[in-house]
Amino acid sequence: MQAIRHVQFKAPKQAKAAGHTRVHRRRLVTLLLALLVICGVGGYQLFSTHQAIATRSVAVSRAKRDLARVKSQKKALNVQIDQLKNADYLEKLVRQKYAMSKKGETIFTLPGE
Repeated sequence: MQAIRHVQFKAPKQAKAAGHTRVHRRRLVTLLLALLVICGVGGYQLFSTHQAIATRSVAVSRAKRDLARVKSQKKALNVQIDQLKNADYLEKLVRQKYAMSKKGETIFTLPGE
């Protein structure tokens, strides 16, 4: 009878062990799936953030280029304003652009000019 008891006790232990391995395998698969989902979501967030940064950096470089262009235009306009405050320059500009003359002066237009 002792041999039978010994065999009877082994069978439930083996069944328990098989059940434990099945449970462990199921837990491992569940944890791996959860890890895969978390990594997938994190990867998507990382990719979308990288795309947003790239878009913003292109916009920033374009804005810096536009700013440099506007600053150079402003500098040129300030030079022109300073020149227009000079009476000699203003007189020369008006005579060239609008063909105005001083009193008693005659303007001749030559062909080809």
